[in-house]
Amino acid sequence: MRRPRQPSAESICSSASTDNCAKSRAIVTPGPFGSEPDNRKRSISIKLNVIARQIRQRFDQAVEADGLTRPKWGVIVAVARNAGATQRSIASMLEITEVSAGQLIDRLCADGYLERRENPKDRRAYCVHLTPAAQPLISRLGDVAKINEDETFIGLSEQDLARFEKLLDSVAQNLATSRSRDAGKKLRPG
Repeated sequence: MRRPRQPSAESICSSASTDNCAKSRAIVTPGPFGSEPDNRKRSISIKLNVIARQIRQRFDQAVEADGLTRPKWGVIVAVARNAGATQRSIASMLEITEVSAGQLIDRLCADGYLERRENPKDRRAYCVHLTPAAQPLISRLGDVAKINEDETFIGLSEQDLARFEKLLDSVAQNLATSRSRDAGKKLRPG
């Protein structure tokens, strides 16, 4: 006999009803991942993924009219935050291949938003910089981000946001520690 299909976290949390989003705590994941109905950690993990996707999608839709895709605006923001970054470091920041980063940089240079300059520390590499033409775009990205942030966090006080940020910092630190530990295991012989 087949078990009834559980609603997805995305369908629950994308609903306008806060009651539906609260129900995502009861999502049951059959199979080897467990089936405890009140697995709060799993529920939170699912919500974080769904919310992150929704935030990205809203931002993407808002800047699409400006001719920017997520990969393009990702490179522009990475260069804005790290002026003079190399193609390799941009690829690392964005978790993409160096070839993909190079292609994006080429397109953004052709569009007039980025330029490559010689790297004084390494003749084989180039440093990537924003051009003056990119400044209005950076302002636009900032405006869109501010609007999305205001709408996303409406109803939360500064105290709520500070506590939320502290909790997320703890989760991020746990993940970084876990990655470091896992990387150390892979590097050890035998």
